[in-house]
Amino acid sequence: MGGAVSLFVLITWQVAAHGPLRALDERLSHGTAQHGAVPSGCSVSTFVAVLAEFGADLGGVIVVLPALAATVAVAAWCGYRVRLRLWWLPPLTAALALGAVPAFVAPLKVWLGRPGPDGAPIASGNGYYPSGHAATAAVGYGAVLLLIAFTWAITRPPAPSEAPTAVSGAPPATAPPTMPRAAWWWGTAALACLNAGVGLGLVRRGYHWPLDVLGSWCLSVLLLSCVVWSAGRALSVNRPAPTPAPGPQPPRASPTPAPPDR
Repeated sequence: MGGAVSLFVLITWQVAAHGPLRALDERLSHGTAQHGAVPSGCSVSTFVAVLAEFGADLGGVIVVLPALAATVAVAAWCGYRVRLRLWWLPPLTAALALGAVPAFVAPLKVWLGRPGPDGAPIASGNGYYPSGHAATAAVGYGAVLLLIAFTWAITRPPAPSEAPTAVSGAPPATAPPTMPRAAWWWGTAALACLNAGVGLGLVRRGYHWPLDVLGSWCLSVLLLSCVVWSAGRALSVNRPAPTPAPGPQPPRASPTPAPPDR
């Protein structure tokens, strides 16, 4: 996380100071951006423009919010159902992380006032750095993946070694089940491709500069780290241990009769 924060500070400084990194960013964007309406007809440029527009739309709140809301509801219900003590913490943190995106992005846009790639004047004192769409997609879809992993961990049955022992009846202190490594890596790869599609679409269609997208990705690391912490905290607090069933009692020895008085 420290590297992402340092990179975010560097990018913000370059954008605010009109540094060489910003100049390189603008030259790169002028060579790749395609402004205006999506061209009609059947051609490669039309297909690329439609694909880029679709990718940019995936970063909108109208798409990200329903996906995160459904995942939050499922994670909260599963955590409550298995009687996890902090079942509410990861879903609440994920929702707050997405809600914090405009709280971070809007003041930076107003403060820096960076114009858009098409040279259009800034409306209502707003700017283009960082990208709200890129930050919304990175935080929203990233939180969805983390909540899926959290739900997987709390709904898997314990391994045989985690079962209560017959002597003490108390379960040993073991970590909860985790998502299989292959599933996690596939989910991470899908998340990376999705955010790359959003970022490339925003740059290709001329909605944002490349540094706007990169700065938003660095900012999202900070917000997603809060979701990671909340999931780890909830999983570290074990759910209430089940009361062990009473085992068979050993037969009680009959008392020895006292000898008769003589």
